[in-house]
Amino acid sequence: MNTDEQAPPPSAPPFQLLGSLRRMAETLLGTFQNRVELFAVELQEEKTWLIATLLWAAACVFFCGLAIVFTVGAIVYLAPEPARGWVLVGVSLLFIALAARTVIGLRRSLQEKPPPLADTIGELKKDLNWIQSQD
Repeated sequence: MNTDEQAPPPSAPPFQLLGSLRRMAETLLGTFQNRVELFAVELQEEKTWLIATLLWAAACVFFCGLAIVFTVGAIVYLAPEPARGWVLVGVSLLFIALAARTVIGLRRSLQEKPPPLADTIGELKKDLNWIQSQD
């Protein structure tokens, strides 16, 4: 055997169309599965947030209602007879102002919350931008 002879360079692996398609399909399915799992997690978080918010709101309404009834009753009971009408008017105005403030606070809270499934939508937009950049 002659040592001057060089071994032929290794040949490049043949292009495998089916293997490439299979890998691409696996990647797409893996990405899709990831997005569906993210969607499910976010949906669960939204459901939990909604239930908790509704429970807190119901408790708030119930206990605030009780507090208002008993507070107004006690104030009217303790007020002198001729001033009871004015006391009721004053207390009513106070509670109207408090009700307006709570409505404004609730609206602000609901407006500040990001839209449902914002993370899923953001990830899908990233995926779409990446796919479009590959052209």
